[in-house]
Amino acid sequence: MYNIILENYHPSTICVELSLVPESLDYLSRIIDSPHILEEIPEFIEKFARKDEIMPTDRTVGFVVVHQPKKSMAISLGKVDQEVRNRMRESSDSFRTKNFNVELDF
Repeated sequence: MYNIILENYHPSTICVELSLVPESLDYLSRIIDSPHILEEIPEFIEKFARKDEIMPTDRTVGFVVVHQPKKSMAISLGKVDQEVRNRMRESSDSFRTKNFNVELDF
């Protein structure tokens, strides 16, 4: 689950398939400080948000919260394999280079 807070815009929380989260973080880090982010965020949502029906067997394995005005990002994950954790750490580093406070809870 993603929760993205921008300066004057707060899109709905979106679901992203776990395998796409590192790629989505990389994409978001490229646009997060763009002067045109309000035009770019719908493309982000279109590209990464789940569009299929959510089934009773699906489960939320974590949350990504990105708060652009406060320059903070938090990722909280339940039980996921080490490879996914490593990919998340690498992807979150791009936010650190943009002076975001990054919190990881694995």
